[in-house]
Amino acid sequence: MQQSSNPGIKWGIVGGIILVFLNVLTYIAGPSVLFSWWNSVIQLAVFIVIAILAGKEKKKQLGGYISFKQALQPVFTAFIIGTAIITVYQFVLYKYIDPTLVDALKQNLLESTEKWMHKFKAPQEEIDKQLDELAKTDFNVGFAKSFMDFLKGIIFYFAVAAIISLIIRKKPAEGQHI
Repeated sequence: MQQSSNPGIKWGIVGGIILVFLNVLTYIAGPSVLFSWWNSVIQLAVFIVIAILAGKEKKKQLGGYISFKQALQPVFTAFIIGTAIITVYQFVLYKYIDPTLVDALKQNLLESTEKWMHKFKAPQEEIDKQLDELAKTDFNVGFAKSFMDFLKGIIFYFAVAAIISLIIRKKPAEGQHI
């Protein structure tokens, strides 16, 4: 039997392009939108939908039945390729297109951390301590840091891919072969 193609490649490219497009729109909208928590949630949701589409396409190629392992391959592939595309885009954006974004990110993170710590009624001395540590953090973007962020993302997305694969898998009925 001929091996079916991996739709994760196609959907990973589509997902990466969509995420770059969303990042360009939020960049144009400004740092408050670009660095908002809900922007991250929307982008994660889009990425998950893309990965599900990759798994469902593979399931269709296999006649409606798919094992966990067969589902994991295209789902995780979509995450890897999409993450690689968005990582390269963000590296270029932060390093070459708008290096001032690093300072905007740091400022946004300081403000949101302080806001959340006040909201959770943290003692002022703890807030000051956290903000001082955060202020000392180097947010500059380099190749090694971008690569490490990519690897961390891949670890996270492997867990997400495993969950998606468990959900979309479908075993044939007892006695039925695929």
